[in-house]
Amino acid sequence: MIIRIKNILKILFPLIITMYPIINTEAKNAYIGALRDVGRIAPLEETEVINDYAEDVKPDVEFSMDDLKFLKLTLKDSLIIALNSNYDIRIAKMDPTIKEKDIKVAKSEFDPLLSVTGESEDSEEASNSGVLVGVGGSATDFRQDTNSLNASLKTLIATGATVTLDFDVSQQFVDPVSAFTLNNPVAESEVTAKITQPLLRNAGIFYNRSDIYIARNDKKRSILELKETAIEVINTAQKAYWELVKSIEELRVRRKSLERAKDLLKKNEIQVKVGTLAPIELLVAEEGVSSQLEGVLVAENDIKDREDDLKQVMNLSDNTLLSDVSIIPLDRASFQVQNIQLQESIETALENRPEVFEQGLDIENARIKVMQQKNQLLPKLDFEAGIRYQGLAGNKGNAIDRALSQDFQSEFYTITFEVPLGNREARSNYSKAKLEERQTVFNTRKIRQEIVVEVRKAVRQIKTNAERIKASKKAKELSHERLVAEEKKFKVGRSTSLEVIRAQENLAVSEGRATNALVDYQISLGDLDAVLGTILENNNIIIEDNGI
Repeated sequence: MIIRIKNILKILFPLIITMYPIINTEAKNAYIGALRDVGRIAPLEETEVINDYAEDVKPDVEFSMDDLKFLKLTLKDSLIIALNSNYDIRIAKMDPTIKEKDIKVAKSEFDPLLSVTGESEDSEEASNSGVLVGVGGSATDFRQDTNSLNASLKTLIATGATVTLDFDVSQQFVDPVSAFTLNNPVAESEVTAKITQPLLRNAGIFYNRSDIYIARNDKKRSILELKETAIEVINTAQKAYWELVKSIEELRVRRKSLERAKDLLKKNEIQVKVGTLAPIELLVAEEGVSSQLEGVLVAENDIKDREDDLKQVMNLSDNTLLSDVSIIPLDRASFQVQNIQLQESIETALENRPEVFEQGLDIENARIKVMQQKNQLLPKLDFEAGIRYQGLAGNKGNAIDRALSQDFQSEFYTITFEVPLGNREARSNYSKAKLEERQTVFNTRKIRQEIVVEVRKAVRQIKTNAERIKASKKAKELSHERLVAEEKKFKVGRSTSLEVIRAQENLAVSEGRATNALVDYQISLGDLDAVLGTILENNNIIIEDNGI
């Protein structure tokens, strides 16, 4: 028995080795790894998984040692770093590659399949046949040894037809031998080629390639999702950058207010010493200094918070060298009147937003699935035709030669018709697919409606911030004039320190509002670019099939 198994393995291993060079290097390595994993008992250790992906978590941006204390960045620098390092972008970049594998999986339905089966059987059983032992003989053991090998090559073609090529060879030895047996051992071989073509259900090029079409659309959708993620990251980065600028300007205003409060305190100290001012005014001035100092501390803390927000978007928060550096934004907010037309903006958004194109692909896939399920409503009608060659001899070699000589040929034809009574599964799946298609259409209309609302809000916000800039600028000028007036009145004794401090605080608030309005205007312009789907184009960022 062991010898016979070895003989079969000698046939199987050359076939495997013959097919092995077809596999590429990456697949070979995976194949070898799979063989090793056959003996694995426990899952991978966590450290092994981390080491496998150590390169992927390294930052893509390097900085010199001179930047360890202060990091000077323009808005463009921040956007580039975010695109190269942000984790959301990295995750989204992998999706098109993953979807490309899905396309290959869908195409693999048409890959040929080779199957090889070897069998060896050695049996002994009692026999009471007169043909074997003769008339008047006694029951004896009947021994039968059989070795067989079957190789089958099968492939699916685009029409839905299955083409099959079968090769069978077997050899049998019996003991004792019947008087009617011509050869012992006897070998048989058979070569069969056949094609089975569905004519109704599962038939047609579109039906059999529909999964490929869906997979291709899914890849296109993943690229659009990457674009959508890039828009979100870019907009988040520009918001974080301008929020940092805003907090730095707020600190500048607070420090200036603190200087004014300290100056007032110094003047009050001099006047109290010479007796021209009541001591209570000194206490009021000290209270004003303490209040402004608190504002400075809050502003300094807010800067660190805004820095962390920007570092998180740029994926620098975990960098040991850069986690504690101070970011110095080099760009400053400016005001330029933008002529923005609402209807034109809506049309631009509907032409550029990736979500609109994503929904278009979803509708296309839904319609493909409807056609798939519609095909399954048909009854099964398959036509099969084939040819078979047979050979019989005393050994395998001669049996194979006789089969290939085409001396013993057979043709066969088969028609199979099958109708599921009721066909409830197919009808339900078809109805479900049509409902899902309608659902996708409604979802597309909902997305378009949401985009229109977002554009309206973004356009209104820009106009509002533009008016805020004008109003806050005027309020700042009036607050400054009031402070000057209060200081003059205080010098001649017609005002108090409390009124001067109030005027200083009002000026600080007005200056902060003017700065905030200017920065918010820049943020609203970026928001509009994101809502219109043009923020990537405006920053010269191109997304292709292989990523950014």
